[in-house]
Amino acid sequence: MTTGDDMIGTASAEHSSRRALVIGASRGIGLGITRVLLAHGWQVTATIRNTTRTPQALSELKNAHGAALEIVEFDLAQPSRLPTLAESLGSQALDLLIISAGIMGPGHQRAEQVTPESVGELFDINAMAPLRIARALLPIMASGGVIGFLSSRMGSVSLNDTGDRELYRASKAALNSLSRGFAINEALPAGIGVLNLHPGWVQTDMGGSEAPVTIEQSVTGLVNVMEDALGQVEQRFVDFEGQTLTW
Repeated sequence: MTTGDDMIGTASAEHSSRRALVIGASRGIGLGITRVLLAHGWQVTATIRNTTRTPQALSELKNAHGAALEIVEFDLAQPSRLPTLAESLGSQALDLLIISAGIMGPGHQRAEQVTPESVGELFDINAMAPLRIARALLPIMASGGVIGFLSSRMGSVSLNDTGDRELYRASKAALNSLSRGFAINEALPAGIGVLNLHPGWVQTDMGGSEAPVTIEQSVTGLVNVMEDALGQVEQRFVDFEGQTLTW
């Protein structure tokens, strides 16, 4: 006979067996997603650029959650380190891959003012690097798992009704386009869902203090959206409240 305690224990074991990788967890949305996943019982691997300078907030999460959180070093700007990252993850499959790192680009945000070096960095970090990571780690994704790209409403061509921040918009539109091809040709045929995620206008270093959405509101919503998408082999462009956005 199965007791209530046995059922709770079994459910907890199943819950804790889920594994996530968060790329870019040192602060802001990536750190917040890591915190919520741990609270939901996930095993989380979180990447930062330099483990010798682990942010205090992430260290506190490690102290609180112990073996449930692993912190590893990875820099999006160094694609040669992708094989090392893949090897560090071991043999257990990933149920969730979240790629949250990104940059705003030059302050002027003008196409006629940008240098080839500056625009190259912007597009590499915001569009090319996420695709490289997803492609490299696709073989270790669990069937029914989800890859979440942190995109933006600003990456929508149809929703561009202000025309501001044109370089950042273009880099996120490029991410959406690249991830679409990746989803159709690689992820979906492999049984992996893909989400392009708009976190809202969030109170981060990038979003500023005037943003209407708190980090807690955004990341709680994002995690709920991603958890709900597990097992659904499709690509969607959605916000942190689960609302579908037009491309």
